[in-house]
Amino acid sequence: MRVREELKAAMICRWPCRRSFYILGPIYIGEISFRRGNLSRTFSFTSLCGWALLFFCAVAATDGIAKDAKSQDQRELKEKLKEQILVEVAGALLVEQDQITVYLDDRRLVVPNCNENFVISLPFSDRSTVEANCHAENWTKYIRVNVGDYRPLMVYRRDLPAGHTVKRGDIKFVDGRGMSSDKQVIKTIDEAINRLLKQNVFVNEPVRTNDFSVAQLRGVAASEPIETEVLIATTTINRGIRLDESMFERQLRRGRLPSDLIIGSDELNHLQANRIIVAGDALRRSMVSLAAAVKKGD
Repeated sequence: MRVREELKAAMICRWPCRRSFYILGPIYIGEISFRRGNLSRTFSFTSLCGWALLFFCAVAATDGIAKDAKSQDQRELKEKLKEQILVEVAGALLVEQDQITVYLDDRRLVVPNCNENFVISLPFSDRSTVEANCHAENWTKYIRVNVGDYRPLMVYRRDLPAGHTVKRGDIKFVDGRGMSSDKQVIKTIDEAINRLLKQNVFVNEPVRTNDFSVAQLRGVAASEPIETEVLIATTTINRGIRLDESMFERQLRRGRLPSDLIIGSDELNHLQANRIIVAGDALRRSMVSLAAAVKKGD
């Protein structure tokens, strides 16, 4: 009876009571052994979670190192591609490399490790798009470049021999961004019209001051203006109408004429009026646009 009462008292005071600890020791050995098994399983599960967490941390660190290495490789590959683009564009457009900006910062652009030099070309006439090819990797991308702001430049339409008197139809204006020259170029059309060439010139070459004879320049002011044959509309042409040679006639005009006159009639069938052309107007490029081959509804 006394033992049972002490056991009850021990169960009431629980662990803070020293006596209950000694009394309960022999009785709860089985329970403690059972709990020890639970604790062992708990510690085993915790160890497993710890090792799993350590493994994932190692994988994440390895992945981060791999990404850093890949990023470093991309920077080096893009720098190599940039150098080749600068060389090709500078040579093609006659500009200095420090005038050219190459846009390769897009993270979506992945440059391959090409075992050979990239093939760089300017596929369009906009001077702002470069085509880069790596044939070994079957890789092709279009890359944007910038060679400065738009600058009109006067060039020759065709090859002309020495002694030729330059007419309005012999020259044209193009986008001269980035084009550099060690010789002074002519900026206005009046400085070139009716002047005598002292040397052969070639198509798309800039019109330079030293292309012409100085003696001819002195005599131009006193000479009578030379007549130029232009296309004159014989009827009113509404906007959107495709042009035809029968709508125009050729007339000779003197004096200062617009620089964008259309001299020949070979391209008329490919053009349409982008505004109303009144009878008597000289045909200019600002009045027309390229006509669609097939219109909606045809």
